[in-house]
Amino acid sequence: MDASYFLKNRTALIRTFYSTGAQGFVDVKQKIETGQPPFDDPPYSEDPEPPYLAEWIDAETALEILGMAALSMLSESLKLYLNTLADRVIGFSFDNPKAAFKQGFVPAYFSALGEILETDWSDCPVDRGLIEQIVLVRNRGQHGEHLSTFAVTFDAAMLEKHPRPFFVSEEELSTLTTEDGSLGSLLLPTIRVTAAGLQTAIDEVDALADWIEGRLDRAHAWRLRQRSEREAGT
Repeated sequence: MDASYFLKNRTALIRTFYSTGAQGFVDVKQKIETGQPPFDDPPYSEDPEPPYLAEWIDAETALEILGMAALSMLSESLKLYLNTLADRVIGFSFDNPKAAFKQGFVPAYFSALGEILETDWSDCPVDRGLIEQIVLVRNRGQHGEHLSTFAVTFDAAMLEKHPRPFFVSEEELSTLTTEDGSLGSLLLPTIRVTAAGLQTAIDEVDALADWIEGRLDRAHAWRLRQRSEREAGT
C-alpha cells in the first residue's frame, strides 16, 4: 500500500478545506476594515469602539475555529499514516504499548521507526517537534475551557516539553519566554492555528512522508533480519 499517496490526498483536501472555508470570514474582516458594503453605513453610536467590532471579532474567532478543525484533520491523518506504516507497509508492533506510548504517540513512532530505518533522525530535515505538537495541540484543542470563549490555552505540561510552542501568536511567544528560554509568565498562552501555521504544519507532514518513503528499503532489510532472528530462535 502506498501510504504516502493516500496521506497526501488527505493533506491536499485539508488545504482546500481551510482555504475555501476561510475565504468568507477573511472577506468579512476586509470589508469591515475598508468600509465596504454592507459595512459602509454604520449606525450612529457614541460608543468609542470601532463600528462592526463584534462582527469583526466573530469572523476572527471563526477563522481560529476553522484552523483548529483543519489541524484536527491533519493530526488524525498523521496518526492513520503512522498506523498504516506499522500495520500494512512495514509490519511492526510495540512489545509493550503502554510503556512505548508513555511519552506520547508521535515519540513512540519516531523511536520505532528510528530503529527500523536505521537513523537517529539527525539526517531528517523535518521539524519533529512541530510534528509532535500537531497531535498535542489537537488533543488539547478538543476540550473547551470556558463557556464565554472558544479559545483554548496550552497547559504547563505542553510548555515544559515545547517551551517555544509553534501554534501561538508572536506577541504571546515573546512574553512567554525569558532570554534563557525558561517559562517567563504564569499566564498560559492561547493556541492559535493561523493560515500560515497550518500550511507549515501540512508541509512538514508531507515532507516526513517523503523522507520515510525514501528509506523504506531499509524497512525491507529490517524485516529480513527479523525473520532470520525468529528462524534462528526456533
